[in-house]
Amino acid sequence: MIRKMLDFKLSGPLSPNVVSTLIVVFVLGLIAVIVGIKVGKLDHRKTPRGFVFVCVMIVDVFNRFISDHLPGKRTKVFGPYLFTILIFLAFANTISLFGLKPPLSNLSVALTFSAITIVMIKFAEVKYQGVWKKLVSLLGPVKPLAPIMLPINLIGEVSTPLTMGMRLFGNLMSGMVISVMVYTALHWAVGIFAGIFVHAFFDIFFGLIQAFVFFMLSTVNLSMASDV
Repeated sequence: MIRKMLDFKLSGPLSPNVVSTLIVVFVLGLIAVIVGIKVGKLDHRKTPRGFVFVCVMIVDVFNRFISDHLPGKRTKVFGPYLFTILIFLAFANTISLFGLKPPLSNLSVALTFSAITIVMIKFAEVKYQGVWKKLVSLLGPVKPLAPIMLPINLIGEVSTPLTMGMRLFGNLMSGMVISVMVYTALHWAVGIFAGIFVHAFFDIFFGLIQAFVFFMLSTVNLSMASDV
């Protein structure tokens, strides 16, 4: 037993979830570099065409959307982060269409997004509210109750982003289970083509919905954290 406990390795084979994550990051990074090069060569007097035009329109619609929640300079501060997680989750949650395992079906990957969101929310609070104002708010409005409110508020500070990651993992896993059940039932009752169609529909539907939900929750929490 002791030998087994001491027999550990610092490296090992990557899990399918990590492999899928690396593939998504590589593909999105490559697309970002290509689009960035093409955008840098654009003539401001001419309307972009093709794929570059679609990318420009997506970014413009996104900026207009989050500007309602994060107006002014906050759009430029938090926009890149929110756009990154939205695009990454949209691709990661639908990557099973290509025969790869969704990264977010691993709880550790989902909780990593919670950790990143916690850091961003705390950064927003410190930047826009200040350290002192934030520390005072943890004590609550009634000073005699500060010893009771402090631990409660500290738990609340961590629980919200943590539940976001748990929700992302749970909803995605439940969607996968339901889609597999429906796929199996239709494959047995109707035929393989109907099952494949429904399976693809559920993968896209659940994946995009969960990506949008996490994005909206992150946007709302960042808006509240940076609201002065």
